[in-house]
Amino acid sequence: MAANSALHSGSSYLHVRLRDLEPSVRVSVEDAGGVVPLAAVAPPPVASQGTTGRGLVIVSVLAESWGIEERGDGRRVWADLAGDGVEHDVRPPVVEYGDRSAPEQVVLPADWARVRLLRCPVQLGLQIDQRLDDLVRELQLIDPEESPTPPRELGQLIERLVTRPAFARHLGRRTALDAAAAGLEYVDIKMTLPREMAATLRELLAADNLADEISETHQLLTLRSTPEMVSLRTWFTQSIVDQAEEDADPVPYDEWLHERG
Repeated sequence: MAANSALHSGSSYLHVRLRDLEPSVRVSVEDAGGVVPLAAVAPPPVASQGTTGRGLVIVSVLAESWGIEERGDGRRVWADLAGDGVEHDVRPPVVEYGDRSAPEQVVLPADWARVRLLRCPVQLGLQIDQRLDDLVRELQLIDPEESPTPPRELGQLIERLVTRPAFARHLGRRTALDAAAAGLEYVDIKMTLPREMAATLRELLAADNLADEISETHQLLTLRSTPEMVSLRTWFTQSIVDQAEEDADPVPYDEWLHERG
């Protein structure tokens, strides 16, 4: 839990706490918020394909209960451990939200935009998100003294780009996970983000494409993206850029594909 916070949240701090709940103990990790790793909350087909993301699955199996508490000042991930040796089924976390207002109820500043991604394929979107987690994890672990320079520089770039839009990515992931849990094939994702993030997403797309090239030369363990993944992440980027920079109307993914043959 602490490693996930350090790796994914982009927070400048994390607090690990233990609380006696006789006969169990509650372990919690608090930070400023960010992206929750795709783990026990993901359907098995996605979780089984990634090279990482099993830590919270282990938490779910060992804990009597576990959850994620979203608050105005950050996030707390907690797990109740009884020490009785009982292994539980893999379960999604109990998600609690604090006093945050819904984005639609907030009047946005002029330099912010509302973005809609219509008819996003749920499973394919989660696969892209999982691959990005795998890629960031692998690139963070590369030894700069023993590895080629491009992968290390690429890892620093992707980590920076993923951290900056963490709140929007978390919202998109949460929507997709809820849709997967409900058995939906497609879902509409709504988010708010700074208009300047359009440039950031262009850089992220270019970095992801470069990662595919490096993967092809066998410098990375993370596999090259499939053509379907490349197509969907291109649509993600173009949709957000067009809506953030030009206030364009959203184009559903299937229509976007049809327009391009």
